[in-house]
Amino acid sequence: MDECKIGDKLRNIALENCNMGYCSNLDCKIASCSGEIRSPSVTYTNQSKHNITECEETDISFSGHHHALLGQFGGHWKPSHCQPLRRIAIIIPFRDRHENLCVLLKNLIPVLTAQLNEFRIFVVEQVDESSFNKGRLMNIGFLEATKMFNFDCVIFHDVDLLPENDQNIYQCTDQPRHLSVAVDTHNYKLMYQYLVGGVLAFRPRDFRHVNGYSNEFWGWGGEDDDMAVRIVYSGLKITRPSAETARYTMANHTRSKKWAKRYILLRKSKERMRTDGLRNVPYHIVSVHLYTFYTKFEVLFNRSKY
Repeated sequence: MDECKIGDKLRNIALENCNMGYCSNLDCKIASCSGEIRSPSVTYTNQSKHNITECEETDISFSGHHHALLGQFGGHWKPSHCQPLRRIAIIIPFRDRHENLCVLLKNLIPVLTAQLNEFRIFVVEQVDESSFNKGRLMNIGFLEATKMFNFDCVIFHDVDLLPENDQNIYQCTDQPRHLSVAVDTHNYKLMYQYLVGGVLAFRPRDFRHVNGYSNEFWGWGGEDDDMAVRIVYSGLKITRPSAETARYTMANHTRSKKWAKRYILLRKSKERMRTDGLRNVPYHIVSVHLYTFYTKFEVLFNRSKY
């Protein structure tokens, strides 16, 4: 079987709402984000929509990529006619953002299939009542994904960032690659040189080399800036695609409260990086669910010592 070639079919894409519709001959169905399949109650259209803040069950518009979703299970897909160019694990840290997740999957999966990647999507949900800890969830996602999927690239993806252009190739290079360069809420400008939040790609060995993310940042902010320090002091470099192609729309959401102690931790990022991270993340897997478009790990961890 020949190696996959993307060719020149990539283009700007129209953002869509949730619910993934597909048709087989004259029989049309909706595959919801949880994998439930049901018959549509309204007429299908091929009209893309740009309102990304809603997730109504009656909104089932879809793009021309719907055929690529067939055959997917547990978030795993690969091209059937050629050898995939990459084997990618997508890690999405998550809690209580079901509409954002649905919209992300609707927009991200067509990009990944158009780029002829073999991929598996992992959603890591924090189910305890402590403050959100994105760094821990991403570490856990990496560790658990390695048990289920043999990947050569891992991409950590915020649930609220939607790719606008499928010429922004989801891939790993020989250095960590920050993919979400230009975001609409930042006027499509990179806010600062060491920004790595949003969508970040690593070769697995490099992620292990930096010892993953810090486990100690609670609430919003800090873990991504801490990761930038880890990258630099591990002898790696932050690379990026061009801002013209690496464009994202941020979905509307309520942002978590900023953690007041994050700046104290950031001042000691270099000192902590070998003892705080992937090698010592505390967690317990409550359950594992295989849905149509993703595998979900429900996890909890004890914050009492913090």
